[in-house]
Amino acid sequence: MSRSMVALVVSVAAAAALGLWGWLPVVLRTDIGLVPVAPGLLTVDESARGVATLGRGYTVAAYQSGFRVSAASGTLADTITRGSPVSAVLGELGERDGHPVEDVEASLDHVRIDELRVEPGRAAYIGEVYGEVDGEPRSMPLRLVFLLTTAGVHVTAHAQGADAVVVHLDALPATAGLPPALPDRTLRKKGWWLVPGSGEQRAFTSARRAVVGIGPATRARGVDLRPDGRLDVHAWSNRATLTLSGVPRRG
Repeated sequence: MSRSMVALVVSVAAAAALGLWGWLPVVLRTDIGLVPVAPGLLTVDESARGVATLGRGYTVAAYQSGFRVSAASGTLADTITRGSPVSAVLGELGERDGHPVEDVEASLDHVRIDELRVEPGRAAYIGEVYGEVDGEPRSMPLRLVFLLTTAGVHVTAHAQGADAVVVHLDALPATAGLPPALPDRTLRKKGWWLVPGSGEQRAFTSARRAVVGIGPATRARGVDLRPDGRLDVHAWSNRATLTLSGVPRRG
């Protein structure tokens, strides 16, 4: 075999290996039973934009580009940039090989925020999540509540009438699982179901020195690290909750 033919075979093999590497996480995600749910459009009324102070250095900011929760030490989490922070899912949850499997019939992916209500230690954004189901327009009341707690900020996304809620977070560098909820290692471009009974205070952490918990603790919950960098949190309830807290700096 000539050198040129050997070089061609090596190049094809390398390209195939790279293609398989990019495709493998999709296969793993499908096997784990998480269905991709893409964010839609976000519209925030001008009266609801800006920074709301919760206390003890914690704030929540809402703009046309998305939501940001921050502590005095810096940003804890961002929702996906220029996309809806949540989607409402219609469907059922089954089981296969000892883990949940999603059967998504439809999702409402667009969010409109019409109103902000601020109280001491609490900011509530009120609006709706909407889209089409079987070619017909449909909407659900949506309430995003950011509540100051002793641990940090407790976030509730309530889509009235949904079977599940997906929270679309922006990429979190160096996302790592926290046992017992998730494996004690870096989580990469793959889907994971939280261990049942693991609570909702600690699920994963990131390079931003944020600890993220996922609830409700009594429902099936999953984390889908999308290949495009998005981090989707799936909660099979009409309410998805996140607990966001900073990691104290040493010294």
